[in-house]
Amino acid sequence: MKSEKLKSRRNLFMSSTLMCLFLIGTFKFDESSFNWMWTGQIQVPIILGISSIILGIFWIIENRKLKDIFLNE
Repeated sequence: MKSEKLKSRRNLFMSSTLMCLFLIGTFKFDESSFNWMWTGQIQVPIILGISSIILGIFWIIENRKLKDIFLNE
């Protein structure tokens, strides 16, 4: 039961981390060119970068907890 809860939390942190990382590199396509989505809004990728670092740390912590549970069984 506990391992299932940790797996779902690990998957939540993994998907949130990857989503933030991919949003940093988002481009928008116009008729003749493509531009970085956050041009003129530098605070958005900074916030996304900080969020992805924090979520990545939580992802690693959950992974280690899950690994410890499986090693102790």
